[in-house]
Amino acid sequence: MKKLIFAIIVMLPILCKAQAHLGSTLADIKAMYPDKVFKVDYTTSGRKYASAEMYYGTFVYYFDKETGLSNYCIQHTDNMTALNAQVEVYNKKYVIISETSWKAYLEGGGIMKIKLVYDEEYKLYVFQYTN
Repeated sequence: MKKLIFAIIVMLPILCKAQAHLGSTLADIKAMYPDKVFKVDYTTSGRKYASAEMYYGTFVYYFDKETGLSNYCIQHTDNMTALNAQVEVYNKKYVIISETSWKAYLEGGGIMKIKLVYDEEYKLYVFQYTN
């Protein structure tokens, strides 16, 4: 268990920042993870999204209809240990806005907003990533 927590704390800052992939096309995201299976579908309003099981949970990427670029991402973690480790890393690495939200200043001048919410319907915690 200690090895898992250590691995999460060490690798999480690298993976979580990268895995939101805001501003990327689906082809770009797929190319970054050639070993992952992406399920592509559409919302009732016709917005395309793709989901994949990643090391720290399931990521769902939503794409702008006009540009085809990802402009919203959600993630739910596989367990509470990963969730708590991710919150701890975000508290250390990013600007804390509240107990459940952060602002990340990215290389190249970008800003990413991160929010943790509890989904009542599915009874799970979800990280939301936006510009």
